[in-house]
Amino acid sequence: MASFITPAQPAGSVLRVVVVLLLFELGFAAMPWVFDAMLGLDVDLASPLATVAEFAVFALPALALALGLRVVHGRGLISLIGPPGRATRHMIIATLAVAAVLAVQEPILLWMDREQGLILRDPAHWLIWLVPGLIVITIQSGTEELLYRGYLQQQLGALSPRPLVWMVLPSVYFGFGHLYNGATTGEGVLWAIWATMLGLACADLTARTGTLGAAVGLHVANNVFATVVIGEAGGPSSGLALLLYPPVDALPPEIGLVALATPYTLVDLVLSALAVLVMWLAARVALRV
Repeated sequence: MASFITPAQPAGSVLRVVVVLLLFELGFAAMPWVFDAMLGLDVDLASPLATVAEFAVFALPALALALGLRVVHGRGLISLIGPPGRATRHMIIATLAVAAVLAVQEPILLWMDREQGLILRDPAHWLIWLVPGLIVITIQSGTEELLYRGYLQQQLGALSPRPLVWMVLPSVYFGFGHLYNGATTGEGVLWAIWATMLGLACADLTARTGTLGAAVGLHVANNVFATVVIGEAGGPSSGLALLLYPPVDALPPEIGLVALATPYTLVDLVLSALAVLVMWLAARVALRV
């Protein structure tokens, strides 16, 4: 961690961090506009092209982050990843290790939930979009890691040695960004908690290895299985999935909130924590950190 934060020193003021975050968020806010300009308003959001475009436009906030870094701190994106050769090696190892664990775990979970009635997409059609899908998922995951575990972890780590500052705060911020992933308010809260746990795992790997590679690898492997392997039939971001489960009936927001007060919430949180723990351990064992 000490070597990782070196490019961020001297740290400067918190105001600089706020300015870079605002630029990033502006780039993020522009994504739907660019998406609509590329594909039109009547595009099928469940199509492979729409899913690829949805992830590809994450290049916008990445460019905004690069601009903010250059203007505010006088450095480039490469300074966020640690030694490039070591970061690349860590990314490959972590991606393969986490993917190997998920390749064993996911079929078991699907078998346990086999009553869903999964639909198999045409494998030939799926293969056509596989490589573009992997590329844009890497862009999307890499962009998020550049901000949360790259910029924020470096900059806040240079400001304070306390893990609460450089590890927890960026992870909570990352979690808040996933509030709208759920179909209900309650589901959104669960998504945010899960993303916070994932952020903590990625932050720990970054601190242990001194590069962004392991965090990107874990993130990419997770998102590949959540996007390329399985998705909701007809749902957004499902265009690349090989396996599709039937659409889930939409629930009113108040049901989601009530669900948080049930034992099922605790079970869901425990399972989410275990899933993140397994991925985190797989990366650590493979990297020997």
